[in-house]
Amino acid sequence: MKIWITWLRKLALWLLILAVWEALSKVSPWVPSVFGILRRVVANLTDLEVLSALGRSLLRMAVGFSGVFVLGIGTGLLLGRFRLLDEIFGTVAMALHAMPGAAWVPLAILLFGLNQWAVIFTVLLGATGIVMVSTSTGIKEVPPLLLRAARTMGARGTKIFWHVVVPSAVPRIVDGLRLAWAFGWRALMAGELMIGSLKGMGEILNKVAKQRDLHQILAFMVIIAAMSLVIDRLLFRRLERLVKTRWGTA
Repeated sequence: MKIWITWLRKLALWLLILAVWEALSKVSPWVPSVFGILRRVVANLTDLEVLSALGRSLLRMAVGFSGVFVLGIGTGLLLGRFRLLDEIFGTVAMALHAMPGAAWVPLAILLFGLNQWAVIFTVLLGATGIVMVSTSTGIKEVPPLLLRAARTMGARGTKIFWHVVVPSAVPRIVDGLRLAWAFGWRALMAGELMIGSLKGMGEILNKVAKQRDLHQILAFMVIIAAMSLVIDRLLFRRLERLVKTRWGTA
């Protein structure tokens, strides 16, 4: 019952915001109509060209995020496991995390040219840092009580690391992956916007921006944001809930 009340409150708040927005659009030519934007969203989602562009963007994101998963977690485990490596490369991980994804686009173009590998490279560098940091932090923040209990039961060396430390760090790793998806999606859009020759959502948004069609620009922005939220809710939110339930932190 409480869940339904919470959802109804959120729905009522959003309806109020949209109603105020629509009212403002009636009195100001500078405010686009909510219904006009929603009509464009529906029309675009039935357009084969837009669906094809969305599929291409998601494919690039999937390839880039696979690299983020492997490189981010693998490097984070090393930084968390070996203090010397953390002291040397920990700052690099923080720098990668702090750098905006769009800032990697010129370097990606220089290295790979105006092609999709430059965009994938942008996703990789734009999102790997947060996974590295969250993984290494999760490794270093394992409760000492767990380590003492494992040693008492006879576990030593790599057994403690793989059977106690890494499982304890999983919630932080999942948090990092969830944030990395958002970082990577933004980097992907930045790359596609700057490399206008690639078919994708960024290319379509770039084309519409040149037409100065405000309703269409906002409609595509809604689609891009909604797709990221859908992936987050269907995949990462469920994974996060599963991990918290499994680890008893829910």
